[in-house]
Amino acid sequence: MTTRLRPGATAVRDIYSFLADLGMDCDVNPCTAFAGTVDPARAADAAGWRDLVTRLGLTRALADLVEVAERDVVVTFAPRPEPVIGDPAELVTGYHNSHPLRLDEAAHLALWPAGDGEYVVFVKFSHLIVDGTDVVDLLRHVRAWLRGDEPPGRPGSRYRHHERTVRQYAALPAADPDEVVRALGDLPEPGRKGIPTISASDERWLPLRAGVTFDELLSAVTDALLPVLGGGLILQYPYSRWNFATKGGYYVEIKPLVVRAGDAAQYTPEHFAKTREAQEALGRFTMSDIGALARAFTRGRMPRIVVSDTTFMRPEPGRWRWIPVRSARVFEDLKFLADRSWPGPPLLRMQYKPGFLSPGTATDVLYRLEQRIGASGGTP
Repeated sequence: MTTRLRPGATAVRDIYSFLADLGMDCDVNPCTAFAGTVDPARAADAAGWRDLVTRLGLTRALADLVEVAERDVVVTFAPRPEPVIGDPAELVTGYHNSHPLRLDEAAHLALWPAGDGEYVVFVKFSHLIVDGTDVVDLLRHVRAWLRGDEPPGRPGSRYRHHERTVRQYAALPAADPDEVVRALGDLPEPGRKGIPTISASDERWLPLRAGVTFDELLSAVTDALLPVLGGGLILQYPYSRWNFATKGGYYVEIKPLVVRAGDAAQYTPEHFAKTREAQEALGRFTMSDIGALARAFTRGRMPRIVVSDTTFMRPEPGRWRWIPVRSARVFEDLKFLADRSWPGPPLLRMQYKPGFLSPGTATDVLYRLEQRIGASGGTP
């Protein structure tokens, strides 16, 4: 029986649908992997792991959102007896894609012995209760616990008033859909049609020039895509309201940016900054709330293209070694995910459906991005 969403959980309706209806754990729930020295007692401490997750506030937060009692929230501890053989990235990627979180599961920890007191560690959280900034904070506590230390600061402080924050977000004034449509103007016709099915995922990586802003990223992506895809685009980007961004939980709205066919030079960083400011002032809405946008992506097969700040959850240097984890399947046609956070360096992951971009086209897009915002000689 499916664990149902509570009626007041407005902020996570789309995330819940991706997980419950589309089975997209592999590309939705945030996860990371890293290698380093783990306290042997913690590597076998299932009760301690559940206690940590509970103290961090995650079991209570999930119970606020889905119809499950806190005591019944699943917290998985999965020490693996087999040692690491071969490429750790392949190991954790295969594990991630074959072990989706349940809807009533808050967190999952797996670890493999790697010799000399080291372990490969895999951690996954439910996106229903975390966003990127939450994950960065939570992983500081998790890695301290794995080393045998007391978690830093005040565990659970981010989630102390989670239930109240969920209600406050739901009470925000909703945008008028007609006003949003007027602000967007006529929606363009796509050149290259999107692929309407969940598909296999491929990816490329690009080191970014230090100091690249989000609006510069939007401008560079537009410049790279317009001549390659033809037609117009509707870029999607996540927006977090400042008064919710520092509170534990997912309070993200997916916003559209209309790009019309023609001269990419008009889509400057200043254009995107001004457009985003005007759109974000319209009230609470996410793209699925706007019928005209839904029709553009379904009937019109507008490609789904996401541009987002993110975190790849890279650990603090010197103690742990980061291991990238890949998603096997993807819903969107193309995603540009930029991690400009500490410890750096800035890094972009371009994730795409191979049926949407050929290898040659993907190389061309990445080359054009490198010329604008790449670390190896990109121009401002």
